[in-house]
Amino acid sequence: MSEEVLSAPEVATAPDASVSQNATASNIAAVKPRQAFRGKVTRVDLGGAFVDIGVGVDAYIHISQIASEGPITRVADVLKVGDEIQVYVAAVDPQTRRIGLTMTKPPTYDWSDLQIGLKIANVRVVSLESFGAFVDIDGPKHGLVPFNLMPKGKRPKVGDILDAVWVIEVNEEKRRIGLTMIEPPALPWEKIHRGDTLTGVVTRIERKGAFVDVGAEREGLIRSSSFGSGFVNISDYLSVNERVSVRVIKVDPAKKQLDLAMEGINPEDFELSSGPDEILSPMQAAFQRAQRSRRNPEQHQSRTERKLSQQDEILARTLKQLQSQRNK
Repeated sequence: MSEEVLSAPEVATAPDASVSQNATASNIAAVKPRQAFRGKVTRVDLGGAFVDIGVGVDAYIHISQIASEGPITRVADVLKVGDEIQVYVAAVDPQTRRIGLTMTKPPTYDWSDLQIGLKIANVRVVSLESFGAFVDIDGPKHGLVPFNLMPKGKRPKVGDILDAVWVIEVNEEKRRIGLTMIEPPALPWEKIHRGDTLTGVVTRIERKGAFVDVGAEREGLIRSSSFGSGFVNISDYLSVNERVSVRVIKVDPAKKQLDLAMEGINPEDFELSSGPDEILSPMQAAFQRAQRSRRNPEQHQSRTERKLSQQDEILARTLKQLQSQRNK
């Protein structure tokens, strides 16, 4: 925008204005750059025109910001008092009560709007280079989509409309906007830190542990060892598609590795049994059942618990037979 817009003449509110000074200041404070208004021209001068946009003080549009098919030599040739025009806020200063306008629609995105991960739909390819495609994102400048960040086998042509791109780099100083056509993970590596608590879904279970999708580029791993030393059948504690709360204990973005632990679980709670065939005392078995039911009341009995139940049934039948023989 031209700097002349910022130096628009200050306009004093008329003495009989129905809007108080406090109300006017409040209205101006609510005005933000790029806002659209339908305004009415109240006065025309050599440098531009004053426009009532309904905030208690007239805004100003400089001659350089007036839309016209050709060069403008006199503002009065294109604008007259009473004309209704579509305008956009170019600059606002609540302290001096000055609002600069433009008739040129501003871009949808400013530098401050372009956050990493932002999805932008329906962008047009404006040029192709040897390294990628420049696309119009309706922002401060065109963004670049490198060819290696496009889906395999898809090379757009100039004029093509891309369904969606995602922002991966914003550098206002270098005036650079990096984009990708491959949807990035919901949780990028730079946002994962040791000690974070995340929610995920168990996707598969292997001997070494359970893999959990927490929205990162790769699944995290809950190692069997986190449930205690010795043999651990992790299927006794977790099942595929189960939603779990986990804690990050190690993250390595370079190797794309993520180690997790069950939130609220103390490995010492599971160290009473060191093998699948160990026979537990009734007190130990009751303690393990209490620990597991506290995590997941609907979880099926473990193999050890089923074995204990079978042993209880055998013992009960044996005692019943002995009692029957004594009574004869």
